Amino acid sequence: MPSFDDVVFGKTPAAAQDIQQIIDALTARRNTPLATTVSDPIAYAYTIKNTDPSGRGVIIYAPDGVTPLFSVDHTGAKVSRAGGAAQTPIVDIGSGAGIAAEGNHVHGVGGYAGTGTVTLEQLYAAAWVATAINYVVGPGIMFVWCNAGVVVTLPDATTTNRPITVGAVIGTTTVNSTSGGVIGGSVNLSTGLVMDGVVLPGDAMTYKADGANWRAC
Repeated sequence: MPSFDDVVFGKTPAAAQDIQQIIDALTARRNTPLATTVSDPIAYAYTIKNTDPSGRGVIIYAPDGVTPLFSVDHTGAKVSRAGGAAQTPIVDIGSGAGIAAEGNHVHGVGGYAGTGTVTLEQLYAAAWVATAINYVVGPGIMFVWCNAGVVVTLPDATTTNRPITVGAVIGTTTVNSTSGGVIGGSVNLSTGLVMDGVVLPGDAMTYKADGANWRAC
């Protein structure tokens, strides 16, 4: 690896090559790595300042010598995300927050991942199911349309957060749960009493778990 030559202590005057090696390094005529190392808990190891109001501070190029991987100017810092041209980092998430709002990120511990634009229509496209046989509600399902008198089994009430709507299109639907009770349902037209876990034809009930049981709401 190329390196600078030490100037012998007491050498007077310094030879032209002693100075030229520094000039060559700073003007890219000498392939010598520049390394700055300090051991100061307060001072910055390297400081660059451009006092012009529209000043540019630093730019780092990819090996092609054209693509900027990192740059700092009066507009802020930009960085390459995956080897492409440097871009402004995402600092917020919202309807007008650029790429983060398009779904190429992960939410929370449980995780949600996608690529490209994710719309509400796409999110709900796979959120429903129609059934004419007994059905155990699967992951991501929020709406169950029953086309016969069937039994719909809701997931664990202690771990499920999404509301689930059960609609009895044809026949009477019975609603139970893999864990926890089912509280609420259609009204008995003869007695006026609420029938827990029963959805009469034409009715639709939305159930939400309270951490222990499913309650109609």
